[in-house]
Amino acid sequence: MIEMAQFHNIKFLKEVEGLSQRQIATKLGISRNTVSKYLKHNTAPTTVLRKNVYGTKEYSSETKRVIPIIDQWLEEDQKNWRKQKHTAIKIFKRLQDEYDFKGSASNIRKIVAKRRQQIQEAFIPLDFQLGHQFQFDWGEADIILQGRKQRIFLFCVQLSASRMRFVRAFIHEKQEAFLDGFVHAFEFLGGVPTEGLLDNLKTAVIKILQGRDRLEQESFIGLQAHYVFKAEFCNPASGNEKGRIEGSRIHKKKCLGTFTGSSISKGTE
Repeated sequence: MIEMAQFHNIKFLKEVEGLSQRQIATKLGISRNTVSKYLKHNTAPTTVLRKNVYGTKEYSSETKRVIPIIDQWLEEDQKNWRKQKHTAIKIFKRLQDEYDFKGSASNIRKIVAKRRQQIQEAFIPLDFQLGHQFQFDWGEADIILQGRKQRIFLFCVQLSASRMRFVRAFIHEKQEAFLDGFVHAFEFLGGVPTEGLLDNLKTAVIKILQGRDRLEQESFIGLQAHYVFKAEFCNPASGNEKGRIEGSRIHKKKCLGTFTGSSISKGTE
């Protein structure tokens, strides 16, 4: 059965990146019939596990031979305009023509995807595209609620480019509050950014895998599939990667105010 994460990837590539069914099938290494089936019925599977994009199988000596060549081409691509950059299939064909490569195209696609991600992680952007990314974090505050002091938890989303901010108060940080916060945040913002940057919260992540790969909570993958955005997670103990929201987050005991009972959500409505 196709996994929930794969369904989300198919929907994201179709609706956000505008790829054709053939391109999606090639990029994900699946059949066009599988892509067509799930796009046609728009049906989300119930399996929890997310595929490891890169796999764990050791590459053959033939494939290892060309990895330095791939690295060199991708580094040179950073100096070129986008239309001039190598695609995975172009790299594969060049390797066949110029280096008599006998390995598989699927391994080359995996290597190219992995190397590009590593290059992207090494690059710290100074600017953000409008509508591309939001950053999320929880904050805390002590308030006076109906005459009594109470600790509340603040669901904080901030757009990376415009720095527009959404904050909603909850009495806990449980998963229902986590998901409910996104529903209200996207309604407030009037749209859904392409990507979200988060910490490795238990409400979103079951297990940290290799690199940026995560075993995500099924309910959170379902939220991403519904709103068509992709979650990216900070490296462990690297909250500084969320520079926008970290710089503005509300820490506990730094805010003391008065809220009416209607101002705080329990996470369900």
